[in-house]
Amino acid sequence: MPQQPGRTTVTTTSDAARAEAVPLPPGPPVWQVLLVFLGVSALASALLAAVQGAVGPPTDVLVLTQLATAVGALVTWLLWRGRLVLPPVRTRGWRAPLLTSLAVAVVVGAVLWLVQAAGAGTWPPLDHATLGAPLVVVLAAQLVGAAGEEVGWRGLVQPVLETRLRLLPAALVTGLMFGLGHVHVLAAGIGVYALFLVSAVGLSVALAVVTAGRAVLQRVVLATVLHWLVNVVMLVGFSGGDTSVGWTAGTAAATVVAGLGCVLVARARRAGPRPPRRTASDPR
Repeated sequence: MPQQPGRTTVTTTSDAARAEAVPLPPGPPVWQVLLVFLGVSALASALLAAVQGAVGPPTDVLVLTQLATAVGALVTWLLWRGRLVLPPVRTRGWRAPLLTSLAVAVVVGAVLWLVQAAGAGTWPPLDHATLGAPLVVVLAAQLVGAAGEEVGWRGLVQPVLETRLRLLPAALVTGLMFGLGHVHVLAAGIGVYALFLVSAVGLSVALAVVTAGRAVLQRVVLATVLHWLVNVVMLVGFSGGDTSVGWTAGTAAATVVAGLGCVLVARARRAGPRPPRRTASDPR
């Protein structure tokens, strides 16, 4: 545009940057992200299982295939670096979700104790002598395993699904995918496998509520803590359980109760009274 007499046209640095900026291609569709994630995770799982069979560690210390979904998530992040569409961050803070995680672990332990008291089975407390390593090492390895799983499921799958689904449907899909991936449970029978799917969905709902609206790193940390606490309760309080119908039914009941409890508490908080808005006349 020709300059008018007496007027100077100024081009700012931001104007020049916008003019030279090349728009990024659109983010990948959700189905494509999930397909890559699941494919890489399956391949990593097979490789990690082979490594475990060859050099260890003992499976009662750490199951290496727990790290497979972390590999799948990292490859997916690298493939679409900076282009994955994620839900906005609306919530921060650590105190409330950590307390909720502790409450979930207590609820799971209480329900399992009630199931045992009702005669569904007998699962005594952990005997440290049966472990393949000192308890502190086992607990640390369990934390690593929980983190390996949650990097994939709550660090990638759950938030990506939340861009297309509401929180609870996204949690249901995430839980089903997590449960279906444990095909080795089928060796105990289709009934046990079905109950395991229910327990996976129940835990997924609790994890989704605790991590909802947060940045990816905070989602992973909170989900890891909750997942680890539940695993510790099962390991220490009930010797890790077994593959019986009684145990899997108990874990299904425990995680469903915990998941529903998280949903009800979250809804009660949203429905609670809000603090009055401050006006200009209010003292500061």
